[in-house]
Amino acid sequence: MLEYFRHLNSREYQLLTVGSYLIGDFKLDHNRGADVISFWWYNRNLRMFRNIQEIVESKKDRILIIVGNGHAAVLRHLVESSPEFEFIEFEAL
Repeated sequence: MLEYFRHLNSREYQLLTVGSYLIGDFKLDHNRGADVISFWWYNRNLRMFRNIQEIVESKKDRILIIVGNGHAAVLRHLVESSPEFEFIEFEAL
């Protein structure tokens, strides 16, 4: 089980998972697919990240986020991009 969780939480697997959103409906005529993904799915991830920001009370707080892998890939990007947080790889736990 541990090896399976390591695989699921790896950067490579998360990029593959989020990449699946960039085919199929994403390629609908003109920008319709991109618009749908950005309005619905990416907005949802940004709201999740905002909720994470709101629960932090101290720089010493540690937060474990359990979400589906498509969300995990975007949240990884947001956490790594934010000067407020330090992303810790699953493998380091």
